[in-house]
Amino acid sequence: MSITVLSPVGINRVEARPIAARLASLQGVQLGLLNNNKPNAARLLEGVGLLAAERHGLAGTVPKQKPNASVGADRLEDYTRQVQAVVVAIGD
Repeated sequence: MSITVLSPVGINRVEARPIAARLASLQGVQLGLLNNNKPNAARLLEGVGLLAAERHGLAGTVPKQKPNASVGADRLEDYTRQVQAVVVAIGD
């Protein structure tokens, strides 16, 4: 008889990257609003987008929704060419 021991320690397969530089202002920025497809995430981000537009003079917002909360968003490279900053939200 043998016993198999499994390790709960995950392996990080994602390359570490530095955090993007903070923008000096949101004036004239296209702001991405990325939600994880949980209940209320889109509603929360819509409110954030409206407030940011009102208070900071955004050029506009570009909403994007992940297929579900447990997977990454598709075509992020294309999305990053459309926006200068992104707010990510989860909601339940």
